[in-house]
Amino acid sequence: MKVLWLASWYPNPYEPVNGDFVQRHAQAVAEYLPIDVIHVVQLGKDANVKPLQVKHEQQQLNEFIYAFKFKKNGIEWLDKIRYNLAYQHFYKKIIEQYIQENGKPNLIHVHVPMKAGLVALAFKRKYQIPFIVSEQASYYESASPDNFNKRSFFFRKNTQTIFQQAITATNVSATIANVIQQKFGLAKVHCVHNVVDVDLFQFKKNEQKNVFRWVHVSTLGEQKNITGLLEAFGIVKQECNIQWQLTLVGPNVKPHISTLQSLQLQEKVFFVGEAKHKDVPNYLQQANAFVLFSRHENFPCVIPEALCCGLPVVASNVGGVAEAINKTNGIVVASNNIAELAKAIISVMENYQQYQQDIISKAAAEKYSMKSIGKQFFSLYQQVLS
Repeated sequence: MKVLWLASWYPNPYEPVNGDFVQRHAQAVAEYLPIDVIHVVQLGKDANVKPLQVKHEQQQLNEFIYAFKFKKNGIEWLDKIRYNLAYQHFYKKIIEQYIQENGKPNLIHVHVPMKAGLVALAFKRKYQIPFIVSEQASYYESASPDNFNKRSFFFRKNTQTIFQQAITATNVSATIANVIQQKFGLAKVHCVHNVVDVDLFQFKKNEQKNVFRWVHVSTLGEQKNITGLLEAFGIVKQECNIQWQLTLVGPNVKPHISTLQSLQLQEKVFFVGEAKHKDVPNYLQQANAFVLFSRHENFPCVIPEALCCGLPVVASNVGGVAEAINKTNGIVVASNNIAELAKAIISVMENYQQYQQDIISKAAAEKYSMKSIGKQFFSLYQQVLS
């Protein structure tokens, strides 16, 4: 079985964390069979870059990263069309070269339909190579500012065509999978969750201290509703006698300083800046619980990562978040309901003894490990190729 991955999002020298969750899926599948990934860097405004060709090899995973030069002429709408055509032409040329050197793959696996799905569609028509499409985006939720229905006709029509021409499709949450299935009239969309490196994200028992430690990890952007999160902790400060602190890990700190000060939470809430993915477990393992108050999501990686570290989770019920949380490992609350969030935070602290961290960690590790997620993709490949 030879499977070629075409990734619209993928880590590269210009965007080192872009689509890192796709890369972790690739690493999981590579435990079962050799995987080649081709990604063409989409730099948009910075399209005038030096040509880039990088090949990374590790165990059964080969990553081919390319960028191309593009010269703008100053007419925005025309540049956008020219850029998309240049991207498609370059990507197809790279795959033709790959096929000449390695032979035709049995299957192409597209990650994020636009724009790599258009390339897979072309090779299905030319060489009859079937393809799977996997989606990770959250813009199928109406709460997303860039939701799918607001996208251009070109984007919506081509996304629909890609899904309908794929042999099957997957999504990282069952919730969004159902939305996609209904929207595009598909027979089935499989749910394959995001993967966790359980060698990094694992439960480590800490000495109990007098302060209950909450942690939040994200970009701290609009999607994550940090203002609402801080306002909820402002209520907690007024209504709960338990000593607590909140650590926020991520960039984009400056916009939230005024809110922190107005709520007088400077002695309770601490911003520590951005952390590399390999350092995130340190923050999770030092905490008692995790909190996320997003306005929209699909299936955020950080929730299963927190669970694998044994943390109960309080999170807003958006996208597929509730698929990971039950009464044994946390509480879900309505999006934007600050009072409900504050109540859930207090409830976790007052009833913390009911959460068995080692059991939370074990259950999550079994569900989200590379072995488990990789096997699901491998079984799907076998199914569609048979």
